[in-house]
Amino acid sequence: MELTVLVDNNCKIDCNLLAEPALSFLLQNEYHKVLFDCGYSDVFIKNAYKLGLDLSDVTDIVISHGHNDHTGGLLRLDALYRKMLKAGISLNMKTIFAVPDAFDVKLDRNSNNIGFPGRVEDLCDIFEIDYSSECIWLTPRLLFLGVIPKVYETVYKYDDDTALVYKSDDGLVIISGCSHVGTKNLIDYARKVTGEDRVDTFIGGVHLVDKSEYRVREIGLYLKDLNVKNFYPCHCCDLNSKLILSEYVKVKEVYSGLKLTFK
Repeated sequence: MELTVLVDNNCKIDCNLLAEPALSFLLQNEYHKVLFDCGYSDVFIKNAYKLGLDLSDVTDIVISHGHNDHTGGLLRLDALYRKMLKAGISLNMKTIFAVPDAFDVKLDRNSNNIGFPGRVEDLCDIFEIDYSSECIWLTPRLLFLGVIPKVYETVYKYDDDTALVYKSDDGLVIISGCSHVGTKNLIDYARKVTGEDRVDTFIGGVHLVDKSEYRVREIGLYLKDLNVKNFYPCHCCDLNSKLILSEYVKVKEVYSGLKLTFK
C-alpha cells in the first residue's frame, strides 16, 4: 500500500505544493484507492493534480470525523465529479464511510458551525453514504474502525471520531484524523480488533495543541512502551509537543506530498 499526504498544515520547500490547516491522505494499491478525509477546501485536489494522482477512480472515501477541516473538501470533490459526469466521463460508484454522527451540526464556543459546511443530502446524487458504528474491512488488509470505545478518559466531547488501520507485514499502520477519541483508545482498539499487537507506524493528528506537558509525556511513554517504530504526528500537533514526544519515540516529519509505502 502507498500512502500520499495530499494536504497537511505543512509543505516542503521546492515541492510546489500547497498547505492548509487541514488533512487529507490518499491510500492505494493495485486495485483499490481510498481517500481519507478531504481537507478544508480544494487544496487536496490541486495537490493531487500536481502529483499526477487521479482522483476520478477513487473507490472509497473515509471521513475520520465531521469537522470542516476534514470534510469541507467534499463539496469541491462533489463539484469535480459532477463536472466530469457532465463532460461525459463515466465514474465508478463512490462510497463514503463515516460513523453515524459524522455529519451532525457541530458548534464552537461562539455557536458557529464548524462541522460539514454543506447539506449532506446533496451529496447523495454522487456518493453512497455508509454510516457504520462497526468495523468494516475495505480491503483484506485495510480496516475502517467505526466507533472507537473510550476505555481511557478523554477530554474531547465529540463521539464521531474514527480511523483506519492497515495490517502490514511489519505490524499495524494506524491512520488518524485528529484522535479526538484519545490516542491510547484508538491504538488499543486497533490492536484488539485486528489481533495484532505490533504497531509499526502511526500517522495523523493526535490533537496535542497547547496541552500540558504531563499529558504529552503520558502519550510519549505509551508509544515508547508499544515500541512504535515510525511516528508521524501532523495537522493538530504543535512543535512543543513534537519536541517532548521525540524524547520517547522517533518523530518524523509530515508535509503535503509525503509518500510512504507499506508491504
